[in-house]
Amino acid sequence: MERRRRHERGYFPQRTRKITDFAAHVPGRFRGGARRWRVDGRPKCGVGPQPAVSPSDVDILNYALTLERLEATFYRRVLTRFTEEEFENADVFEGLGDYLRTNAFENFQRISEHEDTHVETLVSVIRDAGGKPVPPSEYNFGIADVASAVRTAKLLENTGVRAYDGAIAHIYAAAYLTAGATIATVEARHASYLNLLNRTSPFPTAFDKPVAPRRICETVRETFITSSPKPYGPYKSLEALCMRLPGMPTP
Repeated sequence: MERRRRHERGYFPQRTRKITDFAAHVPGRFRGGARRWRVDGRPKCGVGPQPAVSPSDVDILNYALTLERLEATFYRRVLTRFTEEEFENADVFEGLGDYLRTNAFENFQRISEHEDTHVETLVSVIRDAGGKPVPPSEYNFGIADVASAVRTAKLLENTGVRAYDGAIAHIYAAAYLTAGATIATVEARHASYLNLLNRTSPFPTAFDKPVAPRRICETVRETFITSSPKPYGPYKSLEALCMRLPGMPTP
């Protein structure tokens, strides 16, 4: 129970320092990128079905923020609903060994910390670029027990990997590419770990399959989001953001 108490008091005491250090180092380069690449226009590239208005880098970043807010809320709810003891006694970990069983709760805390940091970082990057970050929505994850939480976590993290893979080619400022890539690799680590907890291969294929941003946005909206504020940040609605996104994983 000590680990749970530490989480409630503000576990990972380096969190504030780590966010500050990250914002001072990486987003500083993002701000330079924002001055070199204005968010109200993008160079044309490639052919294929695209929105009527070509999405800006900030649109893609707000799409990423939509997904990160979803994941961050999910982990906070799981950690609020279930205790460390409930995790350790859950049947879903049967046969996985004591190490995976006894460390699952702490690793969910760690992933939760990562997702919160991703949200805060993306908000900072979007504001520094002169954009308006999208707000949180209302969510329904259908969590009934620890087993369903572990299954849903796997689904969300693997979706996140495919989402970043499908969005990265639509970002034009090099600094934002770095932002997306450094988040995507962490999401992939989360997905590998959760695959293992769900008794599937941590690395099932040599390549991940990218999915178009619009498809991911609409699927997440229909599956997990019960309502969103209107306006949704700088957009009329979440639906409007989804429709603004590319319909293909590459330009």
